[in-house]
Amino acid sequence: MKHIAWIVAGLVLLVLSGCAENERLRKPVTYRTSARENFEKGKRAFEDGDYLEAMELFKFVKNKFPYSKYATESDLLMADCLFKRDKYLEAAEAYENFVKLHPRHPKVAYAMFQAASCHYEKIPSDWFLVPPAYEMDQTETRTALRKFQQFLARWPQHELSGKARKLLDDCKRLMANRSMYIAEFYRKREKYRGVVWRAEEILHKYSGVGFDEKALYLKAEALAQLGDTAAAVQAIEKLLERFPKGEWTADARKLLDRIKAVEAKRAAAARSSK
Repeated sequence: MKHIAWIVAGLVLLVLSGCAENERLRKPVTYRTSARENFEKGKRAFEDGDYLEAMELFKFVKNKFPYSKYATESDLLMADCLFKRDKYLEAAEAYENFVKLHPRHPKVAYAMFQAASCHYEKIPSDWFLVPPAYEMDQTETRTALRKFQQFLARWPQHELSGKARKLLDDCKRLMANRSMYIAEFYRKREKYRGVVWRAEEILHKYSGVGFDEKALYLKAEALAQLGDTAAAVQAIEKLLERFPKGEWTADARKLLDRIKAVEAKRAAAARSSK
């Protein structure tokens, strides 16, 4: 495993050194006389995929012509250049600064969506050399989730809202998967209050992305183990109502039967002791 890690590290260094060499070999950027000319030249470079040259031109417009209308557009396009170059955390900061500096600009919604997307791009992904994504740090997932929620709360009908909802669901799915992983960890160790807490987290925060049925079952099972049979029955009834032909329906019915049997024995014992 150590050998693989060294190989991966070497490949990364090789790529980075190649990128640095390419930047050193670049021809110096030539500038025009007006804000408009430099801005349009920057846009052409951006459209051609030359994000380094575009960045330099937009920066020139912003610094040399700060009161031009092109300076504001350059602010946003510099953030786009960073995003295109996979510098997501720098891009997120640039988009958020644009929103703060130009709160009434017509592209504020786009900038907020892009800021959320930057954090989404930093979310851990499954790769054969590392643990599953849901076992890794989810700071960026939480940030992306929160920012997509803020975007949708403010612009529910925006042209980007459909994509935002899809990416939000991706974030919820990963967070729900992580909560389920932790719930299973607690279940194996008979830490049933932890199971209930994680199941409720899924049901309240990350509902609707494919984990609700199992979360209801684990919650019911854990509550039964804790002796809260009334709450366990409620969770089972909710599961059977929402998922009458679900993957966990048969197990839920068996659990309900076991709870009823235990309750019947308790009632019989109580009667006989009188």
